[in-house]
Order: sequence, then structure tokens, then C-alpha cells
Amino acid sequence: MHGGLPYPFCYLISGALLMLSACSDKPLPANMPEGKVIAKVNAASLTDKETQHLVPEGISGADSLAFLSNYVNKWAYDEAFYQQALNYLSEEEQDITKELDDFKKQLLSYRFEKKLINEKLDTNVTDAEIETYYNANAENFLLKSNIVKVLYIKTPVSIPNLDKFKKLCYSGNPKDAEQLKNLCIQYANNYYMNDDTWLMFEDLKKEMPQLNEVPEYTVAKGKTFEFTDVASFYFLKILDVKSKNTLSPLNFEKNNIRNMLINQRKQKLINGIKKDFFDKAKSAKELEIYN
Repeated sequence: MHGGLPYPFCYLISGALLMLSACSDKPLPANMPEGKVIAKVNAASLTDKETQHLVPEGISGADSLAFLSNYVNKWAYDEAFYQQALNYLSEEEQDITKELDDFKKQLLSYRFEKKLINEKLDTNVTDAEIETYYNANAENFLLKSNIVKVLYIKTPVSIPNLDKFKKLCYSGNPKDAEQLKNLCIQYANNYYMNDDTWLMFEDLKKEMPQLNEVPEYTVAKGKTFEFTDVASFYFLKILDVKSKNTLSPLNFEKNNIRNMLINQRKQKLINGIKKDFFDKAKSAKELEIYN
């Protein structure tokens, strides 16, 4: 039926299921008859059996009622629109055989690729391979933002001996560093004391919002920042810094390079297997290409 979109549909949603659901903490009573119709749009119907496993466990009767009510109404809404589509579209427009065949081909090919990758892909990447790739592609590893190595601590302002804690933060004595770490384990909300790992400076701003007011050109090796608000004391010492548009350190890019090399292997593996199948089909005269 073309032209306008008449709406001859009469859809009906039964309240019985939802009322029963509201009377119990369980989404659907165990004695509810299976197959009870709870919504209809013309000949299409939705039953309680189709909805009984949809409600998340542990929610209250009221929440379960709201969840089911939303689901049933959405089903009716979508079904009414679908039935209008059947009326409005021609038989040719409704024929989705080719699309389904194409989707099936793509889905099965993807599943086959995944199985081959799981069975045949070598995911062991050596440090030497990573370093070789890094050196050969250095122009691709320029930093897009500043990265830093830091000593970072956030602790409640109410901890005992906060002044002593601050002194330990500024100390360069290894014994003081060990004492500081023990205090952080006891009192800190959050802390980071790994001086081998690079972090995005932007990520630190999420931990210390006060850094948003600090010009990035002032962030240099050895610089310290100390902030106190109503609830917390923050301490940050910049142990090292690499500025954006400079070469990113190898250990910062290591995981990215490993993933890139594995992805390259995946593509090479699948392309090689596809070519092998193609050549075998051609040799066996199972494949013909007409010019």
C-alpha cells in the first residue's frame, strides 16, 4: 500500500502480567502460565515466556514492573512500525534474500578467520623485533601530548602528622622513600611511585584538577606541585618529562608496537591462507574466471 501511511493497527498490551510482577520481588511468578499473551499488534503477539528471562536479577518489584513495561511498549512500538513497512514496501523491496546471503557469507568467513587465527597465529613478539620496528618507523612515534614520570600522592588532610608526611615527599633519601611508601599504603587515597613508567600528563590532570591551571611549559624535570583542598592533600614531583612533538620513548610505545606487529601477522596469515585456497581451487579447476 503506497502513498500515505494509514494506521489500521490496533495494538493491545495486557496489564495482568505487569500487575502480578509488581506484587512480588521476582520478575515473573513461577506459577504464571507459559505462553500467556501480554501484547498484540494485529496477528503478532508477545508472550510472558519470551520476557521471563529479560529482567535483571535482584531488582525490586517496582523496578521489574517498570523494566517490563518499557520492554513491552518498545516491542509494540517496533512491531507496529514493522507491520506498516510490510504494507508500504513492494514485494521487490521486501526481498532481502541477497542481503541475508551476503551477511551469512561475511559472518561465516569472519568466524573461519577467527578460528584460523586462534590455531595458527604466532603471538610471541620479541623485544628485538619491537626495537627494530621502533627504529625503522621513528617518524610515526612523535608524541601528541606531554608525558611524564612522577611521584604522585593524594591523601586526606586529616591524616596524623601531615607535616612529617610532606617532608618525606620532598626528601631524596631512599630510607625516607621507603617510609613514605609505607605511609601511603596506610593512609593515601591514591599514589604512584613507579619511576620507570611514563604517564600522560592529561591523565594526571584528572587526578589533580588543579593542574588545569598550570601552564604546561612550566612542567619540567624536578618541578614539584603541592595542593590542598577541603578534603585532600596532593603532592606531585616531575621525575622526567617528554614534550609533545618529540620522539616518544620506546618503553612508552612497546605495547602499541607489539599489537601492531601482531595485527600485521594476522593480515599476512589470512592473506596467505586465502591465496593458498585460491591457487588450489584454480589448480583443481574448481574455479573459473571468465573474461
